[in-house]
Amino acid sequence: MICWLEGISLKDSIWLTLTTVTTVGYGDMSAETDEGRIATVILIYLLGIWMLAQLASEYIDYRSDRKDRIIKGQWNWSYMENHIVIINAPVRNSQIYLERLISQFRDTPALTDKPILLVTAQYKDGLPRTLSDQGVVLKSADTTRGEFFDDVAAAKASHIVFIARDESESSSDSVTLDLLDQLPAAEQQRLIVAEAVLDTNVSRFQRLGANAVLRPVRAYPELLARALAAPGTEQVLQDLFGYFGSSIHRYDAAVQTSEWSNIVCSLASNGLGIAMGYIDQAGEVINCPKQNEKVDAQAILIMARDNDIPCPDALKTCLNSI
Repeated sequence: MICWLEGISLKDSIWLTLTTVTTVGYGDMSAETDEGRIATVILIYLLGIWMLAQLASEYIDYRSDRKDRIIKGQWNWSYMENHIVIINAPVRNSQIYLERLISQFRDTPALTDKPILLVTAQYKDGLPRTLSDQGVVLKSADTTRGEFFDDVAAAKASHIVFIARDESESSSDSVTLDLLDQLPAAEQQRLIVAEAVLDTNVSRFQRLGANAVLRPVRAYPELLARALAAPGTEQVLQDLFGYFGSSIHRYDAAVQTSEWSNIVCSLASNGLGIAMGYIDQAGEVINCPKQNEKVDAQAILIMARDNDIPCPDALKTCLNSI
């Protein structure tokens, strides 16, 4: 209409319309006729600018609503991939535990840059800042049912962690068993780690696809982090907490000038355990020394099975022969 009223080309009328609607107004072109000015006021000033303001308002509202839904865990994360999904949070002291757990993930090279998605119904008003600042996002859902799996892209996750909600209640295992049974097939290689309150459920978890199963030890989230980064190592560490598992023993025996590799090989070949470190003459614990390090120790730290602890005399004899 502007081009017809003003007698200008279509190209110039489009330029005039856009510079007016966007309120740029370069001044190089304007309506000259009374009819053109009236049309400009009605079509461009009133309708055009109003429509542009409405579009801007709708976009701002959308962004605000999106942000609010993300914060409160109502967002659909089905587009995520190669991420870590943590299902459930401890019923007691969950924030402290999760802070330490996520910190361990971020300190682990293989997990440092992984997006982390927490599924729980505990944080309805959003995650604590200490968690969101570490790159954790929330999906607020009922974790007793597997209806949330599609929303968190469980099939495309690289790691899935099932946390026992209550480490003192065996009913937590029932929830994990149900969820493992409902877990969708993986679209890529996926590692599943689960906490089992009862040792009798370990094999059941494994049959349903759990690659690593460990007890819920809330004081040491490092166990869970190690299970994700290097499956199998968590079992070695977990054995240190149980009787008839492996544990570290101290043997007071003066050792001087011997290389560490000779001590390790001699003890292992004689069935006297695995040397883990030593305590030097100043009382400092030296953990995992270098193989060619010269040892000046007042005691040796050895890992051995609790049902096969080396005899101190045999150990001293072995060390003296090096």
